[in-house]
Amino acid sequence: MQTRLRIALNFIRQLGFDPTVSLRSVVNFPRYFCNLLAFRKAKKKLPDASYALILSPALQDRRAGAGTSDGHYFWQDLLAAKWVHDFKPKEHLDVGSRIDGFIAHLLSFMDVTLLDIRPSILPIPGLKVLIDDIMNGNGEDQGKFESVSSLHSIEHFGLGRYGDPINPIGHIIGLENLAGKVKPQGQLLISFPIGNPRIEFDAQRILAPDFPLKILTDFELMEFVVIPWKGEPRLGLLPNAVDVHLEGQLGLYRFKRKG
Repeated sequence: MQTRLRIALNFIRQLGFDPTVSLRSVVNFPRYFCNLLAFRKAKKKLPDASYALILSPALQDRRAGAGTSDGHYFWQDLLAAKWVHDFKPKEHLDVGSRIDGFIAHLLSFMDVTLLDIRPSILPIPGLKVLIDDIMNGNGEDQGKFESVSSLHSIEHFGLGRYGDPINPIGHIIGLENLAGKVKPQGQLLISFPIGNPRIEFDAQRILAPDFPLKILTDFELMEFVVIPWKGEPRLGLLPNAVDVHLEGQLGLYRFKRKG
């Protein structure tokens, strides 16, 4: 039931309407109106009476917390960036991760090469952008990088969501090509939604927790973290011990290439 509700809500949002936003706006409007009346009454305290009062409601922030410190992206970006920092590679390649999260963390202490099918809008110091599709093949940089990552991206490969060509096994091809770019003794960091395998077209795939273990036969799993939508990450589990019936889980993996 939760899965169907989440998919239905996402479908409605893609049409340009978010019921949760509308509900919060309605609930928070009375407080906004009371605050407006109180501010108008106290406005005479301003040292400069020329300040114009323009109405610009921010109804979504009334009960919001001080930023986000929960969910997949917060924890995966924080943990994976720490793994890269501790590993101290001379060069790092990322494929498809968020620039405003994980990539920004890395750029605070090292240069990064980013491969993405989508163009970057603005040049960013320390970031080299390569426009390509990881499903195209390994290219000339086979076994070149000490450290490679792809966070919350593999589940999208081949579904066409970001303009990539349709390929039902894009997640397999993409992971194999990612692995091919890692040097012997280098590390590979990946993450994706885990649970009972299914395709939520064209948003994402949910993959089995042991999916990468079957593909990365020349890698050793060094660390594995389960990150729920709400709550703290769960460490110390093995992929085959994950309850696949729980919804909203993300698997974060750190592999090391043998040899």
